[in-house]
Amino acid sequence: MADYDIFAPFYDLLMGDRSDVVEIIQKQVLKYTPQATSMLELGCGTGSILSSFENMHQLAGIDLSSNMLQIAQQKLPHSIFKQGTIAGFELGQSFDVIVCVFDTINHLMLLSDWQKTFISAKKHLKNRGIFIFDIDTISRLQALAASSGYTRELPNDNIAELMIEKTGHAEVRWHIRIQETQSNNVIQVYEDYVYETSFPLKSIEYEIRKHFEILNSFDSAGAIPSEESERIYFVCR
Repeated sequence: MADYDIFAPFYDLLMGDRSDVVEIIQKQVLKYTPQATSMLELGCGTGSILSSFENMHQLAGIDLSSNMLQIAQQKLPHSIFKQGTIAGFELGQSFDVIVCVFDTINHLMLLSDWQKTFISAKKHLKNRGIFIFDIDTISRLQALAASSGYTRELPNDNIAELMIEKTGHAEVRWHIRIQETQSNNVIQVYEDYVYETSFPLKSIEYEIRKHFEILNSFDSAGAIPSEESERIYFVCR
């Protein structure tokens, strides 16, 4: 199964409130393309981000997980969803805004796949459209790997455990484990591994500038991005 397929029913509970990320996207859209009427999300998951932009006439999403997309389609029945990788996609249409958040691009383990994502995003942007995406830095991934992960209690006595380990200089592996208490008090366990990586900030910016003008960039603290930043947002045209 694709990454996150077995976690689709629990994903929104695990992610919690995402209004802070929605607010970041809204501010950048209002600043750089206030007349936007269409949006594509790369790695759209269950469609929670897109559902905050239902005022737009055209919404679309791409994700590897068919189970995630089923939930997204239920939330947004009139939107277009496609199962597939974000590293080289083709939809045959263009958008005012393309977003890719929650370190989705970090799940691509090769820089060449990041390049393919940038190329496809550029191809699918309308004139004067913007591409908003975020990354976890190398230092962020290393800090996460140095932690012990965390456990989160979910409704109905269910438990989620997220453990992380370093598998390379800039690579980590998440071990995600869900314990679901079923109606007969039997505990069903779901688990899988998800990988992430990052690259030096200069290398990422170099690849971005091959295809876009960077209109704005900032880290999760609102500061100028650096290698010590945790999460960095890019707004590109």
